[in-house]
Amino acid sequence: VLMNQWTWLFKKFPFSNLTIKSRAVIGSSLGVLVILGCQNLMRPASSGTSAKDASNMGAAVIEDKSHIVASIKVFVADAEGKEAYIADFDRTTCVDGLPTLWSTAFSSVFGEHRFDIDYTNLVDKRASVVNVKSGKERFQIAVDGIPQGLSKAGLCDLPFRTEKTTLPVGSESSKELTALLQSVAPDCSFGAAEGGKLSCTIAHGGEGDVRARLDLLTKNMSTKWNHQPYLLIRRLTLTKQLLDASQSADVAKGLHKFCRVIEFSLPHELPLAFRSLSWQSKVCRDKSPNKDLIMIGLDQATREIESLAHRIEDTSLVGTFTLAVPHDKSPVKEYWISLQPMDLPVLDKNDTSAQNPCVWHPIFAEQMDKALIAMDLGQIKSASGKSFCAPIPDLAKAMKDSDHYIRASIASEMEFPIVNGQSKLLRLP
Repeated sequence: VLMNQWTWLFKKFPFSNLTIKSRAVIGSSLGVLVILGCQNLMRPASSGTSAKDASNMGAAVIEDKSHIVASIKVFVADAEGKEAYIADFDRTTCVDGLPTLWSTAFSSVFGEHRFDIDYTNLVDKRASVVNVKSGKERFQIAVDGIPQGLSKAGLCDLPFRTEKTTLPVGSESSKELTALLQSVAPDCSFGAAEGGKLSCTIAHGGEGDVRARLDLLTKNMSTKWNHQPYLLIRRLTLTKQLLDASQSADVAKGLHKFCRVIEFSLPHELPLAFRSLSWQSKVCRDKSPNKDLIMIGLDQATREIESLAHRIEDTSLVGTFTLAVPHDKSPVKEYWISLQPMDLPVLDKNDTSAQNPCVWHPIFAEQMDKALIAMDLGQIKSASGKSFCAPIPDLAKAMKDSDHYIRASIASEMEFPIVNGQSKLLRLP
């Protein structure tokens, strides 16, 4: 019928009165109309759009981009009915009802943090891990299997034009997403913040608690130890200075003096928390730094000193170092001694296959070498064997640096002058 109608138009149109060139132009134009008309009739109506609506749109259907799927935002409702954004997923990556690519973002006193989550290895049955990326950092979360709650939540069946969806309160799917974030960031207490965003709250000690712990450390070092490591005393002194500065009448002036001390101190003289680039940026460059930021730094620094103090008591010994060079072969009377920790034989720079526990903490974001040391010292929580460092070429070096940092920290002195024939008391691991 359709072809008969188009044939009728050719018969009725007075082509005989036109030139050959005019006939060619009109014929090609009608041909294009026939093709476009057939395309519109054959194009299926998009999801959420009826066939009648599609036909009424006419030529605009050609420009319809509904088949280009945008990401869908996922919110989680709490017991009070408040919604908090938790993630976006790309529905074009769905496999058996599970979107494999996700992106999540949350806030803390350090700012905004973004994580990319990839279930590809899991759904392809290559490994029982979920890959998580945050900036330059890479993690692998060990899982038991496909998250059934997310797979059966109907996320992949949502209409094409859906922009957001909310997971019911206490649903299995919302628990699975939260559990994944909790595995990679165990020090975070996740909850809804103002503006409907997910927030990460870091627990820390108060001013009185930190001061009491620092006073106890000072007392133990002066009464129980017969030789104190220089680096530990230096870090303890700096931590006390920051605590006093944060409690002074003029906080800004006190912090300015403290930050100047940090600027001109050697890196190993500072606790890990004070060497954090994100912490320094917020505390030393903001006009009115958040009090929680300062207390998180103080709490982390105190945890480090406490852990190192236990290591000194448990793993180091006091001994005598004697320099005895035959006088006829000694060109000088005094020598400068520089000690270096021995490399551990188990640390092979090419060995990155073993799974090494790794977690994320905002104070050490983008500084995995610091995070590894903090984990080794017990400053930040472990994820109970669920979160690991993704294999990277520099991982073995970072582990080696962590070992050197700890052993150098609990040694009394690593560099010192000594006269030939004399002895010096040292505390070494």
